[in-house]
Amino acid sequence: MSNPVMERNPYFKAAPGRVNTPPVNRGNVGETSYDNDYSPYAAPSYQNQADAAYAGTAAPFSTAESMSYRDAMNKTAILLATAIISGVAAVVLFPPAALTSLAMICSLVAFVVGMVIAFKRIVPRGLAIAYAVLEGVTLGALTGFLELYIPGIAIQTILATTVIVGVTLALHYSGKVRTTARGLKFVLIAAIGGIIFSFLNMLLMMFTNFNIRTDITFLGMPLGVGLGILMILVAAYMLIADFEAVQVAVQNGAPREFAWTCAIGIVMTIFWIYLEVLRIIAILADNR
Repeated sequence: MSNPVMERNPYFKAAPGRVNTPPVNRGNVGETSYDNDYSPYAAPSYQNQADAAYAGTAAPFSTAESMSYRDAMNKTAILLATAIISGVAAVVLFPPAALTSLAMICSLVAFVVGMVIAFKRIVPRGLAIAYAVLEGVTLGALTGFLELYIPGIAIQTILATTVIVGVTLALHYSGKVRTTARGLKFVLIAAIGGIIFSFLNMLLMMFTNFNIRTDITFLGMPLGVGLGILMILVAAYMLIADFEAVQVAVQNGAPREFAWTCAIGIVMTIFWIYLEVLRIIAILADNR
């Protein structure tokens, strides 16, 4: 598991080899191959049957109270729509001169909210929507500001992000690409390295006006382009891991309120992909 939102709850934990594998029904409703491993967290414990669940005598549960894959996808769509509307509103309601300050303020608040979310086992709906609004305003304001100097960057970034996410989902649903423990360790290290690099580069720009991403070239290309492509690949791999985690949560009988936890984990990764695409297009445009 690589997404911090999905790291802290046992509903997203699967034994090796069980990702993308349907549960084996042994004849009784709610009795699957996961019961023995996850009996302390079985769905009946969320239906006033906690004692029976923890005693290992969990009764069959109603599927109406369990999260479905569609629940998670619907909540994901709601959060993405919220972010898009918030981003458009930021560009329409605020003057161009205020967009960079707005993006910076909202990004800091979104970071704090994101940290709170990362330490919650179940993410409340209000907190998930608040994060989507803040990130939507941040990315919308940043995109709107860049649009003033690079006409067309907004539509290019949206289309590119849509294609990347679409291809990633197609690979996931086809079963041709699956995550592994070793692969997740690699992308986690790469993601942490990318965050540290961005922070150090920001400090360098503040005190020396030197930007490693654009001022250093490799094979005739700004270093930032190669790093951005690497981060997109890392984020795409993490997005596959997010959808695998949702699948596991559904198979483990997670309650319906878990859909918001699944959704916020997915949209965080999509926001990351969007930001990296936006950065790459801006670097390429500036290098012309």
